[in-house]
Order: sequence, then structure tokens, then C-alpha cells
Amino acid sequence: MNQSLSLPSGDSGERTNSERSQMKPGKPNLFWYATSELSQDAMLCWLLSWADDKHRGDNGALHAVAVDFLNSIYEEAKKKAPAKCQSIEIRRQECGIDILCIVNGETAIVIEDKVGTKQHSYQLLRYKKYVEELRFSPDKILPVYVQTGDQGDYHEVVRYGYVVYDRQDLLKVLEGEPGVAAARKSDILSSYARYLREIEDDVQSFQRLPQKDWSWGSWKGFYSKLQKALADGGWAYVANPAGGFLGFWWHFLSDDECEQYLEIEQGKLCFKIAVEDREKRVPLRDLWHEKILKECARLGVNAERPNQFGNGTYMTVAVFAGEFPVAGSDQLLDFPKTVELLRKAERVLDAASTGTGLAPERFRS
Repeated sequence: MNQSLSLPSGDSGERTNSERSQMKPGKPNLFWYATSELSQDAMLCWLLSWADDKHRGDNGALHAVAVDFLNSIYEEAKKKAPAKCQSIEIRRQECGIDILCIVNGETAIVIEDKVGTKQHSYQLLRYKKYVEELRFSPDKILPVYVQTGDQGDYHEVVRYGYVVYDRQDLLKVLEGEPGVAAARKSDILSSYARYLREIEDDVQSFQRLPQKDWSWGSWKGFYSKLQKALADGGWAYVANPAGGFLGFWWHFLSDDECEQYLEIEQGKLCFKIAVEDREKRVPLRDLWHEKILKECARLGVNAERPNQFGNGTYMTVAVFAGEFPVAGSDQLLDFPKTVELLRKAERVLDAASTGTGLAPERFRS
């Protein structure tokens, strides 16, 4: 069986523009409309430029938060920040690099900036190689992957040697004491901080809303928390004629004929198989349906036949018939019980499978 078989997916599921337009804010915000990566490039370049010590006297508060931002990048990269930023040189789109920030003429911070999309076409590797050819010593190159949207899989980013700097990292800077002080004197900084906070609050809303009221962002927050709890899996947007959904998949097993795995489809917990050989799809689908239902009955998991059997590469062979995710008496998510159910589903798959348990390439660190 080909262990590099990948699941169908589209983009990262980011729908920031439409979600922002549905909000009912009290005060207009420039960043509801300046949502592109180029707009964020400009924002980050502007903020980094204030870290130059020559701007300390121009606006001490902005200088302080910019230094805080720069220092946080060094901290994430586990590098020692300079005691003083005597010079900051900002280069945009050089060799396709979103932001190349040269500190004190000796350290190159390579920033790949994302607002929800993912890396592509070995771009991260190319950017590192280009900066190495500029003759910066390896210990003076800091590759940073800034993601202010949400992304379901960072394995490739980490494999290429980039530090992941996400929205929460940036909010720690912007909502820290220097950031709050600077925001009082800068509408630009204040607006950007409010914009990121709105996105973060939406993503974390799965913890305070009944599942029937979850937004697209709520599911991203739920999946991200599941990744940490399970120490496994990835999620992304999956397109289909009905409009698509955010899928979360994990616990891959395999044998010589197919892969077996678990998938969540925004409220539906599915037992799945992936079969490359067209001739074997129907018989394997029927076989695994019987095996999964047998183990579910034995282990006390309420499962049933899907509404419709498929006949493609990726097929649902059984679905959990109970409430998912598990909610408490207040109708809010009961996260521990939800994880407990998922662990039980893993045991079902383990019992039904004789595979090796190897994950496909996309989930290997």
C-alpha cells in the first residue's frame, strides 16, 4: 500500500472575508477590508521598522512594542535578541520572500506571511537557500512562518526549518503592556490588534457556544484543540457539491489493500478507508463495514451504516450514531468526554485492523 496516499482537501478552510462581513462591529476597522497577505506584509514591515533605535525619539511607545515584537521572534527561534537594534533594513518580495528583515546588518529574518493559506511549491526551501547565498552565516538566519489565519498542518513548515509564529503569538505582543500603550497613540496598531482579537474570539467560540451555533471559525478552534489533545491528525477544507466542510482526520492504519482512519466531518464521526484499486473498493468497503460494526458492538460504541455507501478512493464505512461532539447538560462542549469517545473509536479501529499503524507522509514530523 502506498503510504504517501493523501486525503482530498482544498485550502485550509479559511473564510475570513465572509466571516468578517457577517460581524456586527461597533467601530469600522481598516483591516476588515485590507485582508490580503500583501496588506499584512505592509503592516508587519511597518511595525518592524519601528524597532530601529533611531525611531525611539519619534514615538517611544511604538518603538517599544516593535522591539517587543522583534524580541518575540528571536525567542520563538530560540535565539538571543540583540541588546540594541542599531539598524533595521526591510526588503519586500525579494526573490519572492514576503519580508526579509536584516537586523544590525548581520541577522536575516526570513518571514513567510500567511493569512490562512498554506505554503506551496517548495517556496520555504527556496527562500532559505536564497538567503544562504547572500552569505549570512547559518546561525544568523531566522526563518519564520507567520500565520494569522488558521492552518491544520504545520509538519512541512517545521520540516523545512521554519519557526511557526501564529496569531496567538502576535496577540501576546499587541495586547501586552507595550502594545496597549502604543495602541493608544496609533489607530493603525489599535485597529490591527482589534482585528486579530475578533478572529481569535471567533475561533475560540466553540468553548462558549452550543454546537448548533458554531461558526466556521469555531470548528477550526475545536480541531486545533483536538490536535493537541490527541497529539495526532490534521484538518483542512474538503470540497463537495453540497458546499464542502472542514474535515479532521487522524489515527491512520494500513494493510496491503487499504488504509483505515478516522475522520470528523463537522459534527459527524466517521470510520473511513482509502482504496486505490478500483476493483477492490466495493468488496473492501463491505468487509470493513462489517468489521467496524462488529468491534463497535463489542466495545460499546453506537455506530451505524452511513446514509449512502460511496464507491471512490475515500469511503465512509460506518458513522457514530450518538451525539457528537459530546455536550454537557448546558449544551456546551464536554471536551474530556469528547476525547474519551475518540479514544474509544481509535480502539475500535485498532481491533478491526491488522495494519502497521504507519501514518502517511503528510502527518510525519
